[in-house]
Amino acid sequence: MTAGAYHSMRDHQGPLALSADVVVIGSGAGGAVVAKELAESGQSVIVLEEGARVTQKEYGAFRPSESLRHMWRDGALTIAMGLGGTPAVNVTMGKAVGGSSVLTGGVCFRIPEAVLDEWTTELGLRDYDAKAMEPFFERVEEATHVEEVPASMQSRSSVLFGLGAEKLGLSVEPMRRNTEGCNGCGRCNFGCPHGAKRSVDLSYLPKAVRDGADVYSHCRVDRIVMKGRRAVGVRGRLLNRRGGRPGDRFEVHAKRVVVACGAWHTPTLLIRSGIGSRRHVGRNMTLHPGFRMLA
Repeated sequence: MTAGAYHSMRDHQGPLALSADVVVIGSGAGGAVVAKELAESGQSVIVLEEGARVTQKEYGAFRPSESLRHMWRDGALTIAMGLGGTPAVNVTMGKAVGGSSVLTGGVCFRIPEAVLDEWTTELGLRDYDAKAMEPFFERVEEATHVEEVPASMQSRSSVLFGLGAEKLGLSVEPMRRNTEGCNGCGRCNFGCPHGAKRSVDLSYLPKAVRDGADVYSHCRVDRIVMKGRRAVGVRGRLLNRRGGRPGDRFEVHAKRVVVACGAWHTPTLLIRSGIGSRRHVGRNMTLHPGFRMLA
């Protein structure tokens, strides 16, 4: 088996045409896992990423302002407006090889069983009950080294919060995070400088590339190409002009197309490509914001 490679299109000149068994749009938590599994099965895989490939050594040396400029979409200034008097919330999205997984705090909890029950009973997704999902949760947790935060890393405020919750009759458990050797430096949201957070750029994508997948950065997909009701490829622009502006066009032909652009941009791309009903695609999207509590 021939290994794949990482390809930066930032300095590529001229149009680009590629082909593969599968093209995966997005290199974050969804796209990276799909790419790894498909490449491992022997299929030729191309992964397209709008952002740059920033290595762990590079983002480990970034100042926070540099991380915002080079790795966050819109400098982390995207917001979702609240409805019915609820406040606006900041929506933080990565724009780099590895997607938002590079920039999260690393908190990893399984889909709650109540949510899985809702999926199976109300949506008819019979293959997604808790028992069926168990081995898949375990595989991902092993690949990304999900572990409980040790007591030695709990701050005084965390201890006091736990004591207060227990007095109210609430159970408290340590968070589970995809880390190995975390020293608590607090730089999680700018890319772990120590490589302790096992984001997909360090855990899944290297395995995908080892098994033959090719990862192309600076590639903005604008449209999914359809032949009848079947997706047969994608078209877009290389971000190879000054300042990362769109430049030359590219096209990828594939037997299958996987859209893994995250909850925000997946429905956007589907609508732009004329796939699905505008009344329903993206309509039921919900956000899970994190926030700080002070007392």
